Amino acid sequence: MMRSAVIAPLKIALLAAGLTALAGCSMNLFSSEEGEQKAAIESSSAETTSDISILWRSDLDQRRPASNGGISNPAVAKSKDGEMIVAGAQDRRVRVLNGSGREIHRVALTAAGESGGLQLANGLVVVGDVAGKVFGIDIDQGSVVWTVELSSSLLSRPVLVGNDFIMQTENNQVFRFSDSGQKIWSYSGPPGSLGMQLLPSPVVHRDQIYVAMRNGDVVALRADSGSFLWQRQLLINSNASVLRDLKVPVATPLLITAEQSGHQEDMLAVPLFQGELFFLSLQDGSTLMSRAISLKSSPLLIGKRVYVADAHGAVSMLDAATADTLWKQQVSSGELTGPIYWNKMLWVADEFGKVYRLNLDGKLLATVELGGRIDLAPVVSSDGVLVRNNLGTLFKLR
Repeated sequence: MMRSAVIAPLKIALLAAGLTALAGCSMNLFSSEEGEQKAAIESSSAETTSDISILWRSDLDQRRPASNGGISNPAVAKSKDGEMIVAGAQDRRVRVLNGSGREIHRVALTAAGESGGLQLANGLVVVGDVAGKVFGIDIDQGSVVWTVELSSSLLSRPVLVGNDFIMQTENNQVFRFSDSGQKIWSYSGPPGSLGMQLLPSPVVHRDQIYVAMRNGDVVALRADSGSFLWQRQLLINSNASVLRDLKVPVATPLLITAEQSGHQEDMLAVPLFQGELFFLSLQDGSTLMSRAISLKSSPLLIGKRVYVADAHGAVSMLDAATADTLWKQQVSSGELTGPIYWNKMLWVADEFGKVYRLNLDGKLLATVELGGRIDLAPVVSSDGVLVRNNLGTLFKLR
């Protein structure tokens, strides 16, 4: 299978162009105020920089100079021996580490693993690789229980629906599988044009699934059958030929219920990199409001506040009811990933390899520099924050 060409700083895949007509709707546009482990552990004792401790680090990729950087984010799973960390790597293996960063198992895939992972109710962890294969892994035994082969790269994290799971592929296909790897249904959307080596994951709410596709379509499907409910096109023009002109969904949308927003209906906040943050009605996909904010990571909802870390280095808190900015803190000059919430604090990272910790009022409390660049949001574990950089190193911070 051909891999996507590398276009610094992110790999870009050229797919067949496809664009549906923009659906007409009423839009309430708010202007932006911004301008908008070697398997061995290298450090067993905590080192502290600016009040953020590096508990351990692990070289997952065993990468060579000038090789493609690892882009898979770790998944946190439970095993008979406690909490485990599961992460794919460029050397076509999945590492299973314990909470102290020690490698327990190494499981072979057929290609680089970049999809992230999901633990099912039966205890298996599902991961995908860039050759389009899905694996059900027993992390206690360190073995592959079943494999499914699809036709396109798997870049986004699988999502749980009941005892089953949903997977979204690079070419805009959506699948529901049972926990034994049996396909229940599939849905095919139109192909996209330019796309980054980042992809949203579907959102499951009640009996429906919402999917942000590479070509700018947001699609609602029935969770039981995969049948089509509605579609909304967010890109007026998806024919960008270079990265600087690219507007594309790369972050998983955020579900905001009516109780959280104060609106009369549930909403889906859909971020576009180098574009806008759209708040769509779950009833029909119409735009309820939007903000001109470029996001590479999913927004975070705490109570009735939406926290975003934008591509221009700022962390902001928005009102879920109006999308108005309540505070904004500039922490970097580069693209941010996150925020995530751990230990009552916000954590974000930037493309220069730095991690920042803020309180919920936007006050910057601590930073640490990890090296490389960070293109994926940090991940919450029970006793710390996991961060993966493009050099293949996984860190646990506290």
